[in-house]
Amino acid sequence: MKIQLKDWEIKNLNFSLLDENIKRESNSFDLESGNYFSEEKDDNVFGVSFKLKIHDKLFDLVVEAVFHFELLDEKVTEEFKLSSFPKVNAPAIAFPYLRAFVSNFTLQSGLEPVILPSINFVQLANRNSFEEDLT
Repeated sequence: MKIQLKDWEIKNLNFSLLDENIKRESNSFDLESGNYFSEEKDDNVFGVSFKLKIHDKLFDLVVEAVFHFELLDEKVTEEFKLSSFPKVNAPAIAFPYLRAFVSNFTLQSGLEPVILPSINFVQLANRNSFEEDLT
C-alpha cells in the first residue's frame, strides 16, 4: 500500500504573547490528531488533522492543520480506515511539516524557536491525545 502527501494547509493560527506580569514555570504542549475520509465510495483520498496547543513561558500558540493524502494503488476501504495507515503512518509523515512550521514561525516572531519532540504515533493513536511537559 502506497500513500502520498498531496498538500497541507494551516486552518487556524492563534498566537499571543503573555502579559509581562504573567510568569509560567514551564512549557507544555498538547497534540490532538484525527482523520477524515471522502464520502465518495470510489475515492482514494483521505486526510489527517492536527490541533496543537503550545503553552510557552512567554506565549500561547494554537495551530490547526490539515494534511491531504492519496492512496496510489487502491481506494479507501473500511479495512483501510481501520488500519494503521491513517492513524499512524500518515500522521508520522505529516508531523515533521507541522514541527518545522512551528519552529520557523516562532523563530520569525523574534523568539527562541520551539523544537517539538518526536511523537510516538502508535501511542497517540491509542489515546488520540498527547500531552507533554517541555520543561
